[in-house]
Amino acid sequence: MHQRWLLGAVTVGVVWGAATIAFDSSIWILDFLLHLGPLLAGVAAMVTLIGWRPAGPATFQIEGDTFVAPTNRRRTIEVAALLVVLISATALGIDWVAADGGFFDILLAVLPALLAAALLLHSLLIPTTVELRPEGLRIPGRLHRVDVPWEAIRPGTPWAPRLRTQKLEVLIATGYLVRPPAERRPRLDVPIDVLDIHPWFLADAIRYYVAHPEHRASIGRPAELERLSRRLRDGGAPPALPAGRTPAALPAGRTPTIVRQATAPQSDESTANHRS
Repeated sequence: MHQRWLLGAVTVGVVWGAATIAFDSSIWILDFLLHLGPLLAGVAAMVTLIGWRPAGPATFQIEGDTFVAPTNRRRTIEVAALLVVLISATALGIDWVAADGGFFDILLAVLPALLAAALLLHSLLIPTTVELRPEGLRIPGRLHRVDVPWEAIRPGTPWAPRLRTQKLEVLIATGYLVRPPAERRPRLDVPIDVLDIHPWFLADAIRYYVAHPEHRASIGRPAELERLSRRLRDGGAPPALPAGRTPAALPAGRTPTIVRQATAPQSDESTANHRS
């Protein structure tokens, strides 16, 4: 579904952009729609998405030995809208340059194209999936991924976020850090507004496996997902720390352990629970 949305956006942008460059209409409203229609439609779609924070289902997808919180429709539609804006604004700029348009005409096309390109780059860099694995929590990224062993997550976190929040705060236990240098309040912010999962369910599931190491080896099995869902639905999630509490500073003289950040694709056999 996500690939179809993106392919459709690119197709619409390219076809309409080519029509913008190739044709002109003497009827002003048709000419307006021909040149600015896709641009305005893409901007309107992004404005509409500002207030949409889909909660998603209380379940995971299963891929191999992994529970996956996949990308939601909101992020896919947002990227599709940005692609339409970028392609149509670029075509509009080419058309106005070829027609010897004025400075402000060209600027009107260049600015949306630059803004759309910046937002598109930002959207592509944000991780859009979260994985629960037998060895720990994985956040895949296009430039690098973050692997957090279950032992590195502070018990009682993350707490259930507000539904309109954009991140899940996972506190790292004393002795572990997400990245150097050492911080007083080591924390991992997991983007959740891009995930097709209920954020409360995701938070409860992470806390559950932090508190129950005996069930981690079963992650990725349909029977385990059914058992986990039933357990959490019946109120079996471990209690969360009071919101706002943070772990104490590292004891004097103790060397922190760094949670691995992979900068290149690695095989599934590469351990996420090794400490650097």
